[in-house]
Amino acid sequence: MSIFRYPQVESFIVCAIGLILWSSGGAAAQADGPAVVLNHVFPAGGQAGTQFEVDVAGTGLDGLTILQCSHPGIGFQQIAGNKFRVTIPETVLPGQYDLRTVGQNGLSSPRTFSCGTYAEQMEAEPNDALSAAQRVAAVQTVNGRIAARGDQDHFQFTAQRGERIVIECWAERIDSPLRAVLEVYDSRGRRLRVNRGYFGIDPLIDFVVPKDGDYIVRVFDLVYTGSDDAVYRLEIGNHPRVAFAVPAIVERDKPTTVTLYGWNLNSPTSRENVAGDGSQVSFVAKTRGEWDRRDVEVNIPGDTETSARSLRLRSAQATLGPFAYHLAGSHVPVLLAATDLPVIQECDAKDDNDSRLSVPIPCAISGQLLAGDERDVFAFEAQRGEILWLEGFGERLGSPVDLDLSILSADGETEFARFSDDVRNLGGVRFPSAHLDPAGSWVVPADGRYLILVRNLIGGLDSDPRRVYALTICRQEPGFHVVAIPRAERPESMNVQPGGRTLLDVLAFRQRGMSGSIRVSARNLPPGLECPPIWLGPGVDSAPLVITATRGAAPGVASLDLVAEAPTVDARPVKTGTMVRTGRPNGWGRLTADRPVAISGPPAPLRIIAEGHEPRLHELYGELKVRHAPGGIVDVAVHVERAEADHQAEVKLIGTGLPPMIGNQTVVIPPGQNKGYISFYLPPTLNLGQYSLAIRAETTAPDSLNEGKPKSVAVISNVVSFEVQRPAFVVKIDPYAPKTIRRGEVIQINYTAQRINGFISKIHTELAAPVKVAGIRGRGVTFVGQTDSGTIQIIANDDAKLGQQPFLRLYGIGTVEDQPIYHGSCFLELEVVE
Repeated sequence: MSIFRYPQVESFIVCAIGLILWSSGGAAAQADGPAVVLNHVFPAGGQAGTQFEVDVAGTGLDGLTILQCSHPGIGFQQIAGNKFRVTIPETVLPGQYDLRTVGQNGLSSPRTFSCGTYAEQMEAEPNDALSAAQRVAAVQTVNGRIAARGDQDHFQFTAQRGERIVIECWAERIDSPLRAVLEVYDSRGRRLRVNRGYFGIDPLIDFVVPKDGDYIVRVFDLVYTGSDDAVYRLEIGNHPRVAFAVPAIVERDKPTTVTLYGWNLNSPTSRENVAGDGSQVSFVAKTRGEWDRRDVEVNIPGDTETSARSLRLRSAQATLGPFAYHLAGSHVPVLLAATDLPVIQECDAKDDNDSRLSVPIPCAISGQLLAGDERDVFAFEAQRGEILWLEGFGERLGSPVDLDLSILSADGETEFARFSDDVRNLGGVRFPSAHLDPAGSWVVPADGRYLILVRNLIGGLDSDPRRVYALTICRQEPGFHVVAIPRAERPESMNVQPGGRTLLDVLAFRQRGMSGSIRVSARNLPPGLECPPIWLGPGVDSAPLVITATRGAAPGVASLDLVAEAPTVDARPVKTGTMVRTGRPNGWGRLTADRPVAISGPPAPLRIIAEGHEPRLHELYGELKVRHAPGGIVDVAVHVERAEADHQAEVKLIGTGLPPMIGNQTVVIPPGQNKGYISFYLPPTLNLGQYSLAIRAETTAPDSLNEGKPKSVAVISNVVSFEVQRPAFVVKIDPYAPKTIRRGEVIQINYTAQRINGFISKIHTELAAPVKVAGIRGRGVTFVGQTDSGTIQIIANDDAKLGQQPFLRLYGIGTVEDQPIYHGSCFLELEVVE
């Protein structure tokens, strides 16, 4: 038997175990320390230009010393324990920011922290009945919580006839589990208005005060649950409140007149001459029904990423290019999207062949579907063979629409293509990314004129200007967005122990036909942190990114700067995301405005080092350089480094972050051994390109906090990246080949080594494994000329080890002028029995 081996490897036994026994999921980031989760901050925000106190609560907040905010201007000073004094300068723009705690266990998961312009007041119990309503000002933000089952909070304010009062409850949008309901009553207890969801599930009520007097607002949970985490911010006021904008998509480097829709936009309290970015504004009369309109000139800021810092963005908005517009006098920014395409406004005439708006390619179209059954139709000219990319934006702009796109013939009689919801959910329950906006590519069948039909599938009986949408049409050019999220089944930040590692899942949202490899790397890493580049191979949407802290790295918090790049596509920053809370069946996640990573905790008790490119020692050809190809096997050597050399428990290994085409494997390194191998088969259908994976290990280590008693730990390896190159042949075993062999028996294994890609040279095939298999021998076979099938003879000695033989394979070496160049393998399922 000729079996390749690796240099400096002692013989040991590895035992493969079933994948069903344990999985590659879960948190492999920390080997020690509890999960650091910030459950709530209360109050969940404050007024710009003021100081106030907040309390924070969560798990793993031991040794809490610092609160860290994504806005560097907001300051925090610890008073005692979990209580802090907050200072918000007047210059901080209104919006939602990320807040995290920093303690001995590192960074907590983030919570949304709001900055507003209204005076703030705390809820005061008892206020559970209309008759016990708490008195508040007519322009006020009230910080409260629905703390117990059945809790109801009531607030009373005085208003004058004709005032337009906007009452808004922030709960889901500040990461609270509260499912808020708002009701408004007059002084005699008659209910005037109710709302159960306006911005998503957060309610808003606007009403014109019918007469001078007192009014009462009731806040409660839809299903009458409650908890300390069910915090909210109730805003009552008559100041300008922008709800949405038209157009919602704005061309870069071009001043654009945008119409803001909302309430009190033209009231005496909002008659400034200059908008929030310094641009001039003009006033128009109140429009359709309840809405005010205000025209402003918008210039996209040079740094849209910083501008979007005051916006709380959902997971599905990862593929949007958002920025915030702040209207002077308004306490809430409005989201707009940036584009490099020329923006065209829809025309009022629709469904009329003579007046349909003809649009150029490329372009972005901004429109509104006011009526529930309204349809917008646009005409364009295209040439045969062009590949066009169409993408609609509705839900991702915060619009209450479910867009549907169709491409029709010029007469509208033939439908060539239809695009509906994007149901891809790359982030699962941790970062749900599916949405109702359509997108897709279309190959033009012939030169001519075509129509695009835009409609809203959820409709409605009432006219609603909020049904805003954008549509981009361009020739297909590859593009992508990339988001990194912590690998955990709970809310978590990026924490790494000295000498340890933390794992992120990198998600690639591919667009416009993008299918090639994407490289993700870190820039400007501080001392003590390492983050080698990784690859998302062709068509791969997820890959592991591992951050390592060197031994002896000093504790601290740094900002992680990641960039993604690919051939023919401009490099772009990698966004980061987080799970908000657990418990929702469809998940709850969002983007984060900052990217902090902390070195914290005790030194890691264990480290594993993975190597996917160890040279192979061969009896005929000497040291072989590894070359990976479809129809081959990646062998990963795993070294175990233990902080306590006396503790030598077994170590379970499994792959993590594998491309979906590559099947996972498991293996156990027995007690007392510090090196093992885990191998993965690369199917013949695997695309050529560069890929990355990592190895997860489970074992026990002494617990320094519990008298050195063993405790379970899970750690992650460094990333293994490898290039898959063009194969010369593919080895396949006869499906009817024997799968068992008795001690002392000889069996015949039929197989083929099919030459491909023009390879005609010699192929030497043999039985092989990463380490020597005691008691099993195989006689090598060499194919020459056009031979591509044969039989290999396998002999089991009388002392052969019983059981399944892990990672045994038929291994082929293709030579060119007697030099070993190509490799091909396939696993051989073989069990030794009595």
